[in-house]
Amino acid sequence: YSSSDTSVLDLETDTPKIRFTDVDGQPWELHCEVVVGSDGSGGICKKSIPAEHRKDYFIQYPFAWFGILAEAPPSAAELIYAHSDRGFALISQRTEKIQRMYFQCDPNEDASKWTEEMIWEELQSRMEGEDGFRLRKGGFSSRWCFRSAATCVSRCATATCSSPAMPRTPSSRLAPGPEPGPGGCEGPDGYSDRALQRVWKAQNFSYWMTSMLHQHPDSSPFENKRQLGELSAVVSSRAGSSYLAKAYTGWPLT
Repeated sequence: YSSSDTSVLDLETDTPKIRFTDVDGQPWELHCEVVVGSDGSGGICKKSIPAEHRKDYFIQYPFAWFGILAEAPPSAAELIYAHSDRGFALISQRTEKIQRMYFQCDPNEDASKWTEEMIWEELQSRMEGEDGFRLRKGGFSSRWCFRSAATCVSRCATATCSSPAMPRTPSSRLAPGPEPGPGGCEGPDGYSDRALQRVWKAQNFSYWMTSMLHQHPDSSPFENKRQLGELSAVVSSRAGSSYLAKAYTGWPLT
């Protein structure tokens, strides 16, 4: 949370560089062998890779995600993915003191019009259940809306980037590192091919989770009941739960 003025340079050379300013205002420049661009589709790495080395894929969902960072204690020991009549919600943890939460919203939603109390009430309404679960509240450090999902699969001589502004379901994993080359040194050869095998499996998993947990604006009562049937089949089946766990934690490295 403390870096600013970040940039990446010389990605097509043998010494790519990262520049940033730390919390004390001190500028730094890192000289690297490899830069991994894992900072999302809105980050600096995607924009720094030359267009001829970049291929963008895009999907527009009919909903968006309202996100907050809250200075609050954890509400649960694990993440919570909620399917409700009001739409999807996610309760997750960034640190012991910072919680990251989302709920499905209209693509044209204006985050500035929501008070903190309204946001907490909306999140709590999507968590309601027979177990009496209650969120642990705190002050907000930031809020924002995501309006779409995009995947950029990029490759440069010294940088590889798979950067989704994904639905609020898991969609990206750091791919396996390069195989050791002569003399034990690691190189980028073959990295993209191995990475893409995992990236597209992860994208499929994200699309599936999104379809199962979100309320579509044009959903019929049949589709809503079908979603619940699918979700029930996943959580009550050892095979279904095993697939979800395997896909969520990452595909095998080989």
